[in-house]
Amino acid sequence: MSQDRTDWGFLYGEWSVGQSDFEKAFFIATEELKKRGEMVGADAIIGMRQDIDMDTTGFAFFYLQMYGTAVRFI
Repeated sequence: MSQDRTDWGFLYGEWSVGQSDFEKAFFIATEELKKRGEMVGADAIIGMRQDIDMDTTGFAFFYLQMYGTAVRFI
């Protein structure tokens, strides 16, 4: 991810506070899935899903969960 990359989502009405934080969290979660797949000898991760929960206590936090199925080609 580049620090110089501009977040253009606001042009399409997709802008919100912390939008670039979602992108960073998605990137980190995807990289973590790759690492864990390698640890168990997987060739790929299929059926990846994500779940985003917003903290409603007045703080600007969110929770991102990503999961998928590690598979090995035989």
